Amino acid sequence: MEHVAVNPPGAAHAAHAHPVTGPRTYALVLVALLVLTAITVTAAGINFGPYNTVIALIIASLKASLVALFFMHLRHDRLSAVIFVSGLLFLAVFLIFTLFDINTRTPLYPDNLKEPVKEFPGAPLNKPIQPSTGAAPAA
Repeated sequence: MEHVAVNPPGAAHAAHAHPVTGPRTYALVLVALLVLTAITVTAAGINFGPYNTVIALIIASLKASLVALFFMHLRHDRLSAVIFVSGLLFLAVFLIFTLFDINTRTPLYPDNLKEPVKEFPGAPLNKPIQPSTGAAPAA
């Protein structure tokens, strides 16, 4: 009686194997990450006004995408890549709505602040002020 292998050796491993990424690709990703890091440091020294946060988040998202796609091998797994990209899109939507809310507020500058109250009614003059307990004062 002859023994017949149902699965040839290495068939299960070959079915789940990803394409091999060469060292040249990893070197290019490293260079891209270093360039983005230099851009991050440079952008931190420039005042973009209300867009500082947006620019920093865009650069950070690009770096995170490179790491996830190449070092976590998401570019070979379509479902995980779609989940990752949809997560970035939802993050962008949430941040955009937050920034819309922040942009509708009146900015506070030293010239449009209200004058602080120096005295208030019922305050004893030249005496320490006791915090109110909410109870009616004793007569």
